[in-house]
Amino acid sequence: MVLRITVLILLFTPVLAPGANVEFVGLRSFTSESLLKAVAGRMDYIRKRDATDSRADDAAYLVESYLKTHGLPDAVISGQRISDNKIRLTIEEGLSQFLGSIKVTGFDDVEAIQDQFQATFPETVKQRAFESKFIEEGLERVRDLLHTNGYWKGNLTAIQEARQADGKIPFTLKIDKGPLFILENPNLESQVKPSAALEKIAGEARGETATAENIISLRRNITEDYRRRGYTDISLVMLKKINGNKLLLNFVITPGNKYIVRSFQTAGLNKTNPSNIQNRFRKLIGENFDEKSTSREIKRLLSTGAFSSVRLEKKEINDAELDLTLHLKEAKARGYSVALGYGSIEGYTLGLRYFDRNLYGSLSNLSAVAEITSLGGLGAISLSNPFFLDQDLRLANRAFLINRDFDNYDKLEGGIGSELTWKWGDNYSTKVGLTVSQTSINTPIPKELAGPRNYIVSRLGLQQLFDRRNNPALPSDGWFARLSTSLGLSDGDNTIGFFEVESQFSYYQTLSENSSYALGLRGGFISPSGEAQSLPIDLRKFLGGANTIRSFPELKMGSSFNGNTLGGIEWWLANAEYMHNLAGPFKALIFVDAAGLDSEVELAVGLGVRINLPVGPIRLEYGRSLSQNSGEPGGTFHFAIGTTF
Repeated sequence: MVLRITVLILLFTPVLAPGANVEFVGLRSFTSESLLKAVAGRMDYIRKRDATDSRADDAAYLVESYLKTHGLPDAVISGQRISDNKIRLTIEEGLSQFLGSIKVTGFDDVEAIQDQFQATFPETVKQRAFESKFIEEGLERVRDLLHTNGYWKGNLTAIQEARQADGKIPFTLKIDKGPLFILENPNLESQVKPSAALEKIAGEARGETATAENIISLRRNITEDYRRRGYTDISLVMLKKINGNKLLLNFVITPGNKYIVRSFQTAGLNKTNPSNIQNRFRKLIGENFDEKSTSREIKRLLSTGAFSSVRLEKKEINDAELDLTLHLKEAKARGYSVALGYGSIEGYTLGLRYFDRNLYGSLSNLSAVAEITSLGGLGAISLSNPFFLDQDLRLANRAFLINRDFDNYDKLEGGIGSELTWKWGDNYSTKVGLTVSQTSINTPIPKELAGPRNYIVSRLGLQQLFDRRNNPALPSDGWFARLSTSLGLSDGDNTIGFFEVESQFSYYQTLSENSSYALGLRGGFISPSGEAQSLPIDLRKFLGGANTIRSFPELKMGSSFNGNTLGGIEWWLANAEYMHNLAGPFKALIFVDAAGLDSEVELAVGLGVRINLPVGPIRLEYGRSLSQNSGEPGGTFHFAIGTTF
């Protein structure tokens, strides 16, 4: 039945959808497809109906109006009905006028000046139409760019060159940017005296360069300070006065009414216990309404995954108090996911995950994971409370069982652990964790080199993290720093204590629209109470692979016994990457890796291709050794998902 209906629809489609085809004669500066796309809308109306003389005239007028403002000011179009389903538009283009090359003198960032100047000219498929009325608008955008960079007395001259044979009109922009301005002590004018903290910030602004970044930061600090004190309706007018090479800013502040929070309640909850929300917001009652901190609390609620939307309703009482109602829409908390992947380390991966992001309405997150890889299997269950003790503390408890079949040893490990995380502001966090696990090792490496075969490890760790990346999954700007320290005890054939330190610093910088670079430094050490060989092999550090030094296969750098690497206790890594956009999400990169493990040092260079996805990059890379020793690989291909560092 479905097939028969489909065939009937296909047979009758030409009958049910008549229309006029539009053909162009004499069109040189555009393709037919690009021109029809540019005038879509009204032209679509014409093309969906039978051709008539009046519709041919309408089509001619529509195309002529577009061409006259997009590089063909002398264009003349005539329309003709050829048949019921065909309109012919005959075009006399006349002299074309398109914006040509833009030469810039007097300013280092030539590309930025060019982008601003040409942005006001109408854009066609591959070029911009020239109209003299847009010259001054383009210069105004360039002036704004100079102001943004702190040059408030710049002089601009636009020199229009003669029209070239291809219809393009080149320009030369001569820029005298003048002196770099600095800020005078800003004046804060308000009926409500600024706070001491705000006056200090304003005082510290004196002597800073008068860039848009510094001015915007000052405006933001003023607004946030008054809102923090309860003036949610603050308005701000900024006046500028130039004195020599100094810029004096006068901020006229109208604070508006000050509000105290009188009450707080929730609405829309079905599963969630209201007290779990109210306990977070109870501290607002009786205090000045601070919109920024309230918004921060709302974001934290959304980050739990228990809610699909949150809206705050504010009801004013006598122009002095606020009754707050938080309207929440609960999300589907329970579900499962299936993952299939491949990577250089784990090989093929098949994973199944069950989750409940709002267990029994408590906002706690339950997660159970089962995973099979080419190296073995993993089973884990975790329960986390994002607001432990109604504070900004995340408590996570987990139990796990993992087995791995590495080239140099196999292991079966099971254990339990707890982590407590504090997040201080938007960028800094601290984590304390305790883990106890039992491990069984099977390896052809002698015991005196690989350490004990069966042992229990207890570890107490502290991690500090500072994250200023613009995007943790696909960073292109910013930096990231991490310091982890831990004290541990390995109880096997002998009891061995150890102290471990790991550190990381990564820096990301965009160079242009199409290029960027990244630098990474990592290092650490493990200090055992006994000989290094008495430390279990699974606690040692292994290097080599897609995320360390890419001339080696995974975990293959360092000293070995019969081809089985032994790991080390002192290590460092240095990575540098340069990336260039190819097309869409595709990027090409070149990289340099350097690594040290105990006394061995290695150096590598390589090439790669990446596909940037929202969850992180897919990477195909080849690393070539520059320090190859006997028995070491000359190079290695890697396939991985996620950033290198």
